[in-house]
Parts: sequence; structure tokens; C-alpha cells
Amino acid sequence: MSQDGEKEYDIWVLLSIVYHLIAKLRRLELSKHNVLPVQAYILFLLHALGGEASPSEISRYAYEHKSAISDILIRMEKLGLITKSKNNTGGGRVKVKLTEKGEEALQLSSERAFLQKVMSGLTPEKIEQLESFLELMRDNAKNQLDVHDKNFIPPSKVSKHYRKKELMLAKTV
Repeated sequence: MSQDGEKEYDIWVLLSIVYHLIAKLRRLELSKHNVLPVQAYILFLLHALGGEASPSEISRYAYEHKSAISDILIRMEKLGLITKSKNNTGGGRVKVKLTEKGEEALQLSSERAFLQKVMSGLTPEKIEQLESFLELMRDNAKNQLDVHDKNFIPPSKVSKHYRKKELMLAKTV
């Protein structure tokens, strides 16, 4: 650690700025389709999980509290992107399912031209290094938070970059 943690803090600030700029670009890109980034991500998760999941599952994969996910799901249901239904097997468990409109929004939100432009200055080797560094930082943060839940899967593990099989294996471990 550098003197008084200044270098680490500077990097954290830089990382925060980069995140906010990229998030703003994503919001602009998705605004053409009237979809918010968090909604696009939940649609993506639902699709990766076979088209349906419980709110608890979604919250685990999205790194969000159940109450925050619940609020987002309410808005998504009003927009017709998802449906929520109680499981008939008892226990009052709710299942969230993609609708046809949700599938269309997911398809439209798969555009990521902004990200390709932002990362265009990085070589494939630099991208691999960046991914490795970020995964290390993520793992250190999880250790600091004492998060050892085996279902706590990084969002990147749900992307096309990884095989869907890995998601399903990690889910059952």
C-alpha cells in the first residue's frame, strides 16, 4: 500500500469515474429503446437463467438487495417486460418470467457499440489483463465483505464470454 493509501484512493476515484462515464453511455444507448441499464441487465439474467427465476435468485446474481430488485421488478412488470406469478406448488414463491416484449427489449439492448468504442484502445492482451485485475479486486472485496455464498456469481460469468454450462454448474455447487 502506498503512503497513506493515496495511490489506491486515486485508482478508486479513477475506477469510479470510468464506471460512471460508461454507465452514462449505456443509459444513452438504451434510452433509444426506453430501457434502463438495470432493466436490460435483469432481462439478460432472466434469459441466461432459462427465461424465469425467483426474485431472490435475481438479487443474488445482480448483487442487489431483494427490496431493490423487488422495486425494479414492479416497474418492469408495469412496462410489460416481465410477468410475476406465484408458484402453484405452495410456499407462495414468486417466479419472474420474460414476456415477448421483454425478449424484444433484450434483443434491442444487446447493442453495445459504446463499449466497443470505449475499449477500442485496448489490445486483446490488455483486455485480458484488465479482466484479471478486476477479478482479483472483486475477489478481495468479496473477502472483505465475508461473502462466501457459492451462488454469488460475478455478472461476467453470465455473459456470452463464459459458457452457460459454467453458470449452471456454479449454481448447483
